Amino acid sequence: MKTFKKIDIFLILAVILITVFFTLKTTNRENELFLVKLDGKIYTELKTPGVYPVKDKEGKILTIVHYDGENVWVTDSTCPLKICEKTGKIKRGGKIICVPNKIVIESQTQELQTW
Repeated sequence: MKTFKKIDIFLILAVILITVFFTLKTTNRENELFLVKLDGKIYTELKTPGVYPVKDKEGKILTIVHYDGENVWVTDSTCPLKICEKTGKIKRGGKIICVPNKIVIESQTQELQTW
């Protein structure tokens, strides 16, 4: 039967610690929000759950965006093919794009200074 050497134990612990660190780093949602961009500019930030209508300069509703605290989806849009609606719910890292209305919905992580 083989015994572990000190270097073996050190390497196993290092791998476990690195795995735990990256798991905690990727599941931290406190500093995450979704951005709704209209024509390349930030239209609104989705920080709290709710229904957000996206309007053009004349006040006409282009798209209705829903946010439940974890998922974002589009339920109504004036675009002809409705691809943004068919995209379904997105989570962190996802993106919804409506080309005719020039709307992009994407997740954004704010970097927090922890040192």
